[in-house]
Amino acid sequence: MRPATSHYPLWRLLTVLMFLLSGISFHANADVLRLDNQEVQISLQSHFQLLEDKTGTLDIRDILKPEINQRFSPVSGNLSAGYTNSVFWLRLDLQRTQENTIRNWMLEITPVMLDDIRLYQQAPDGSIRMRRAGDRIPFSEQEIRFHYPVFPLELDDTAVTTVYLRIQSTSSVFLRATLWARDRFAESSNYTSNLMGVYYGIMLAMIIYNALLMTSYRDISMLHYLMLSCSTLIAGMSVNGHLAMYVAPDWPWLVDMVPALFSQVIVLSSSLFICSFLHLRTAMPKVYLLFRTIQFCVLVLIGFILAGYNPQVAAIAQAIGLLQLLLFLPVCLLSGLRGYAPGYIALAASAAWISGVSLVPLRNLGILEPSWITDYSFQIGSAIEVILLALAQAYRISLIKKESSRVQKQMLRLSQQAESELEEKVQLRTAELDEAVLRLEVLDKQKNEFLGIAAHDLKNPLTSIIGMSKLLLNMGHQLSEPQKQQYCERISTSGERMMHIVTNLLDVNALESGQLNLSPETIDLGKLLNETAQQYEEMLKAKELRAVIHADCTVMIRGDVGACTRIIDNLLSNAIKFSPPGRHIWLHLSEQGGMGRLEIKDEGPGLSAEDQTHLFTKFSRLSPTPTAGEHSSGLGLSIVKKLSEAQEGRVHCVSTPGQGAAFIVELPLAMIGPATLFNPA
Repeated sequence: MRPATSHYPLWRLLTVLMFLLSGISFHANADVLRLDNQEVQISLQSHFQLLEDKTGTLDIRDILKPEINQRFSPVSGNLSAGYTNSVFWLRLDLQRTQENTIRNWMLEITPVMLDDIRLYQQAPDGSIRMRRAGDRIPFSEQEIRFHYPVFPLELDDTAVTTVYLRIQSTSSVFLRATLWARDRFAESSNYTSNLMGVYYGIMLAMIIYNALLMTSYRDISMLHYLMLSCSTLIAGMSVNGHLAMYVAPDWPWLVDMVPALFSQVIVLSSSLFICSFLHLRTAMPKVYLLFRTIQFCVLVLIGFILAGYNPQVAAIAQAIGLLQLLLFLPVCLLSGLRGYAPGYIALAASAAWISGVSLVPLRNLGILEPSWITDYSFQIGSAIEVILLALAQAYRISLIKKESSRVQKQMLRLSQQAESELEEKVQLRTAELDEAVLRLEVLDKQKNEFLGIAAHDLKNPLTSIIGMSKLLLNMGHQLSEPQKQQYCERISTSGERMMHIVTNLLDVNALESGQLNLSPETIDLGKLLNETAQQYEEMLKAKELRAVIHADCTVMIRGDVGACTRIIDNLLSNAIKFSPPGRHIWLHLSEQGGMGRLEIKDEGPGLSAEDQTHLFTKFSRLSPTPTAGEHSSGLGLSIVKKLSEAQEGRVHCVSTPGQGAAFIVELPLAMIGPATLFNPA
């Protein structure tokens, strides 16, 4: 049992092929079709005779005239004329072979896109009955409300009955007819309706499923897939006649427009889907531009179709649709070969789609024998396509999930790494803060020590100055001149002591704050040493010490005079403080390794190894004590070290307990020569 055949909305794309293979008419013998009870479903292929009325002015009375009627010629295959303004008349001669042969038959016409179909049947009494069908007639006014045009035929006797069909359409003219026994037609209609219900159910299920997926994933390719599925469903309903039957029974203009319109919507949505699904914009930019051009052309064609110019643009629409069909397979294959696995599924879906499209015109042209495969090729192909594309979408979603999972793992790893780095930074910062707090505590302690030392060191000379100045004020008239001179010298000595303390404190502050400004120049270190040593003659005499200066050569260094003076001053004063009375202090000058070398050695108690570890530390307290009870602030050696290093020099100590201590300062030698130029640091 063969149901009525549906027709794919893009069948126009193969019109050129249909013309090449079939043509409008060929010479053949169209004998009387003899009916018996053995065949209850008869394909009328090659049973019609054809007359083309190019003017469209003939009516049935003209056709019945002998001189016109003899112009009918047999048709080989089915009527296929494409887009034309002609009116086509088809004649079919029927005859029951026996009295008991079935009387009531149904003539089914496909497809439904024909605008005006008229059937004329001449009764034995000579009267003519006319029945009409076509998509220009509202479905509610059809004589038989079936999704395809159907005409009842009543053959009352065994005489030859002639039936005429008048075909006129603004769409492509193609006709396939089947003659059914009435009972068999009812059975086939029910069977076809059930199959169509299954097909529509599959389509709707896929549409709903992917609509739900789209609401979850918000992917543009899913929207394009829904456009393609919905347009395919609407186009299928249109060419199957169900759109007029169930959706728009009273809107023939809409039913007439939908096939041409939605064939272009299918081209557009399938093009959009392929571009987004296969990522053609980045994967194949040139192919993407080609598809975008096709999409623009299709939008223009849709505008012309809506304006009523479908016959004028039909050939262009067919060419564009055919071009896109030819692009689908290689593009999908190339995408798969490049490693995008869903491209293979899209390839299979496109192949199923194209196969379903191709079998319909091949069957209608008589190249393939009608069968359930050819009759339902569109439904099978489109159903396989939407299912495969749904699988492709699911596979693509799984790839997206895997990629999302990979990205999430990577983000988690990066987050953990960032957290770890942050924790390390926090720990480092905490350690730095702890260290800063410790430094602040040390500085605070040093500040307190500094203030304590300053107060202590300045208290005694200030007390001495105040006491002796009051004595001079109150008892000056009673004192002799030598006594007054002695008191003035003590006041001067106390003042110098205070100046020395203040100078050291200021030096420390300047060195630590980075505000020490040095002015390097060429210095005769021997001369500077002699001048400084002369200032300590009274102190040396007071402790019965002797300073011995020895120079291997004239030592010219590059440095700041003030800084070098304070270095010598601190080292010489320390040597005097820690030297027992009656000893020697040795001052030795030399050159070594490009440096001027000053060594000041005393014969004091010397320094232990522990003392030497913090010898140049600020406010350091050493185990040796000044031999005459002199005061020591603990700043002198730290100042010596900082001033030496500020002049690109160095200082160190060589000492053995009980054998005195030698402090060696090394400063850069001056470059003496006529071309020597000094560049201040």
